[in-house]
Amino acid sequence: MTKWKIILLVCLTSCVFPKDPENSFEEARRNELLVGVVENPPFTMVEDSTFSGSEVEMLRKFATKEGLKISFKEGSESKLVKQLEEFEIHVVIGGITKKTIWKKKAGMTVPYDKEHVYLIPKGENRLLKHLEDFIFQQKKQQP
Repeated sequence: MTKWKIILLVCLTSCVFPKDPENSFEEARRNELLVGVVENPPFTMVEDSTFSGSEVEMLRKFATKEGLKISFKEGSESKLVKQLEEFEIHVVIGGITKKTIWKKKAGMTVPYDKEHVYLIPKGENRLLKHLEDFIFQQKKQQP
């Protein structure tokens, strides 16, 4: 019986969940949360280098809750997903649905409504956990 307890203990201590191989969440804490924005009103809008829209506001609330500085960068979906894959940005927003063509190249949060998600780098589970915890809290607060 002791042998199994030792094996179980080794297995449990070797598991560090959530894994974050590129340390996206910790990098965002040290520097800033880098958000790629695809213009798609009413979710995301860009006017004179000013970013607005429901997703922008939601991420601002997330950043405030987590004590993160936030920086937005506009681009096309394909360009921003490429930057996400290369860990140059942390999140992509722009009215992206859970049926997106990018699901093989990017990770996705749970939908914050019934259909729309945020894209994150694949494998960045700590960032995903914090974002999803925030999404669940927002859903609870809605009437």
